[in-house]
Amino acid sequence: MRHHLAERGTRPLTAGIVFDCDGVLVDTEGAWSLAYEVLFTRYGVPLTVAARRSLAGLNLVQLSNQLADMLGPAVMPEQVGREAYALMRQHQAETKPLPGAVELVDRLAGCVPLAVASNAPAHVVITNLEKSFDLAAFTVIVGSDVVAAPKPAPDVYIAACAAMNVPPRRTWALEDSAAGASAALSAGLGVVGVKDPSEDSIPCHVRHPHLADPRLWQSLMTLPFA
Repeated sequence: MRHHLAERGTRPLTAGIVFDCDGVLVDTEGAWSLAYEVLFTRYGVPLTVAARRSLAGLNLVQLSNQLADMLGPAVMPEQVGREAYALMRQHQAETKPLPGAVELVDRLAGCVPLAVASNAPAHVVITNLEKSFDLAAFTVIVGSDVVAAPKPAPDVYIAACAAMNVPPRRTWALEDSAAGASAALSAGLGVVGVKDPSEDSIPCHVRHPHLADPRLWQSLMTLPFA
């Protein structure tokens, strides 16, 4: 059941909300971990904890280049990037919504325009979302493959706000990475850091540990730059 603000006699001050995907709406860590295990075994290279951490949060081009550097001089970035995403899709069943994500999107739908802005290709984002979320809740899903530059460049957020026809200064971005938060700030949005408050690596206006935090609703219904 959707909770429309109009039913409560309240109009939101916020004009729009843009979600990052991985780490905010969905947990893809399990799928990526299995994909990397298969990929590194295929190339005969041990997958260390440090190597796995260095691959987190990268866009397609960055990931492809990083994997090529790790897996050997004869490895072509475009080829290994395609392999990695193909393996990740094979383990799609490991992808799951993060706590509170489905409920928050359902509650916000119809209240304010919603969008997703990700460093992953748009078709991958859609695949990660469609089994748990109503895609009709989102005005647009912007991947790094449809803009000139990925995060930390502001392009995905500029495109999302344009598609929703909302001013960035009245729009919140929900991010779990420094690169994503920097992208949103550069585009003029307010940023909610979706991380444990003790982690100060994300530049943001307000922090919440997860989307199930009951205080998050109040943050999202106030103006970022009030």
